Amino acid sequence: MAGEVLVSLGDLRQALALLLDEIEKRHGKVIDLDADYYWTIGAWDAFRLGAVGVPEPTVGQLTDDVRSMRDMLTAPGDRTMVVWHDLAHVIGILNRLAALDRPSLEER
Repeated sequence: MAGEVLVSLGDLRQALALLLDEIEKRHGKVIDLDADYYWTIGAWDAFRLGAVGVPEPTVGQLTDDVRSMRDMLTAPGDRTMVVWHDLAHVIGILNRLAALDRPSLEER
């Protein structure tokens, strides 16, 4: 399976821009995430479906995610990015945006 699922980073960038534009239309330029702690599993476990056992969830924190994102944006240009770690923080924020946009059970 390796090498069979390819993604263009240009396409991904464009898709994220479209989604963020739509979120802005629906929720405004600044969004109250209205939560802090959340369940997550590490990316290193999420794709090991054949591994023995079920991955243990850990706890993420949106205040930490937002702070880390802001630090990334304001850090000096020579900051070494730890991509897996920085992405994990952004993914936490994106997951919350998805949860906020999802219709509640009463609306379905």
